[in-house]
Amino acid sequence: MKLNKYTEASLVDAELSPEAEAMVEKLKLRAENLFSTRALMCAEAVLVTLNEAFDGSLSEEEAINLGSTFCMGVGTAGCMCGALAGGLASVGMFTGKGRIATSNAHARECGKDLHDAFVRNHKSTCCRTLTRHVKDDSAKHFAQCTMLTGNATELAARIILAERGGELLSSADHKPLSKVQVLGMRIGNMLRSLLHKGALVNR
Repeated sequence: MKLNKYTEASLVDAELSPEAEAMVEKLKLRAENLFSTRALMCAEAVLVTLNEAFDGSLSEEEAINLGSTFCMGVGTAGCMCGALAGGLASVGMFTGKGRIATSNAHARECGKDLHDAFVRNHKSTCCRTLTRHVKDDSAKHFAQCTMLTGNATELAARIILAERGGELLSSADHKPLSKVQVLGMRIGNMLRSLLHKGALVNR
């Protein structure tokens, strides 16, 4: 008997090799590291991690830019969790099959798998709902968003790996960021923001 509409098995539940399971854990920790060091925000961290790990077609800057609009529940709107949105974009990048809507039916199924697994774990996809009980405690709020970033990465990675038959890529094996790397990413993000603001002022 189904408990609710989100309890069906999916690609997230596919059995992976011990090596693939270890890689999923590393990717989860990588995304959490990017977020917890404040190098990137939630969706950005998910997209950068999975794009690098699975040899995606985006540059690091493109992955960051793509994820930027999803962060903080879609730009502080409190809507869909940014980490989940970054996971969905990543799953689409690696499971989409073509340029017309009908050819991407499977990618949509994979997206639903990710959505349903996230709801099973967290009961909601809404940033405002997920953070309601920690909104007045910045440390707990940050810790929760770190956890959600890791979990969205983990779930998306499981789907991508299941789609690839558990195939691992050497590029997926990243060490945690050093302080110098974190500083470099922060400076890069600030410079991009300043350049963007300057371009808007000069219009």
